[in-house]
Order: sequence, then C-alpha cells, then structure tokens
Amino acid sequence: MTPNVQVRNIAGLNIPQHTTVELNYVGTTNNLSTVVYKEGTNTVATLTFTYVGGTPSSDDAKIATVTRS
Repeated sequence: MTPNVQVRNIAGLNIPQHTTVELNYVGTTNNLSTVVYKEGTNTVATLTFTYVGGTPSSDDAKIATVTRS
C-alpha cells in the first residue's frame, strides 16, 4: 500500500496518515470487528464495528455502529 500523506476524513472519522491497515474479522465470518490504522508500529486510529442483533455468526451482517478511537 502506498501511504497517502493527507488526513482522510471518511464520514467524519478523520483517519490520520498511515502506512498499514489491519483488518480483523468476527470469527470466521466476513464481518469486520476492527480496522487498525498504523504508522510504522504505532496505532494511529482504530475503527470498531458493532452489528444489528449483536455479534454476527454469519456473513454480511448489517452494521449498527462504527466507533473511532
């Protein structure tokens, strides 16, 4: 991935400059649990997903919230 030196304002989440993105999934589903943005070894932002009806056990669950930390 080629880093982009601009801060990304995606739906107001303000993702800072980063060199890597780690995708973490809920169990064996295709539903994201977290997306971690890193600059080198430092975490610069994390998105945490929750789903309608709680923790999904099957693919393509409907996202309820996305929280940035």
